Amino acid sequence: MKVLVTGFEPFDGEKINPSYEAVKQLPDKILDAKIVKLEIPTVFYKSIETLRSKMCEIQPEIVICVGQAGVDRIFL
Repeated sequence: MKVLVTGFEPFDGEKINPSYEAVKQLPDKILDAKIVKLEIPTVFYKSIETLRSKMCEIQPEIVICVGQAGVDRIFL
């Protein structure tokens, strides 16, 4: 089984993006699942193109996309 897990590249002048930093910490294998990690660009449309291309390439059974939102972007 293949699991594709994505996180985003840094944006807005930041040096890291916590979403991909978390993804990088995952092991390459969990039980019988191969974990494929992918950094996604933070450019509209380019991100989905990158994701779609990788999905076609590796044919994962599961895709998990990790992201972050700043406190000022959360609606309470």
